[in-house]
Amino acid sequence: MDEVLCIYYTIEMLHMLETLHSVGIIHGDFKPDNMLVCYPSEEITDDTFRSETRSGQNQGLCLIDWGRGIDVNLFPAGTEFLADCGTSGFSCIEMQEERSWTYQVDTFGLCVVAHMMLHGEEMSIAKVPGTGGSYMYQPKLSFKRYWNVALWKQLFTTLLNPGSNGNHVGDLRSLRRSFQEYMCSNYQLVVKLNQLLAKQKASLCSS
Repeated sequence: MDEVLCIYYTIEMLHMLETLHSVGIIHGDFKPDNMLVCYPSEEITDDTFRSETRSGQNQGLCLIDWGRGIDVNLFPAGTEFLADCGTSGFSCIEMQEERSWTYQVDTFGLCVVAHMMLHGEEMSIAKVPGTGGSYMYQPKLSFKRYWNVALWKQLFTTLLNPGSNGNHVGDLRSLRRSFQEYMCSNYQLVVKLNQLLAKQKASLCSS
């Protein structure tokens, strides 16, 4: 998939999780099978990316299948969960290491989807040395040099290595805005996106 389309759908996914997690909702099964592609009723503009809200007229993805959804407001504050989602390739790092988790199940799913869009295959994770004797997780596959490597590194590093500051919704918002600012930095990117969406829509609707 062209990087511009990857960026567009990544912005949409970040917006989804930012909205859900800000009100204490975990989807629990965040994967391509549970997303419907939507096409805006009008061409996308810079203002579309600058908007802090989404409506049925300008959203690019719709999240479905809430069978594994969790409303954390129904549990005592600080509750974490111990279980495996059972979906191959989408078990977050905490599940793989039999540690407790909350919103990581969704943010890991976002990383897998972004990786699949970029590389055309599921994500494999490497555990590498960090600073001060610590370690961090990163995708094994490298980014293409002609991609916006800084943006993608920031996305995967942030979401695969959640901090302990308790502000992961703020991290999602910051990542979303970084991608939006990049799209707004060059009008030709928006033009290209509209062309790619029109081509994709024609292909999907004719198949």
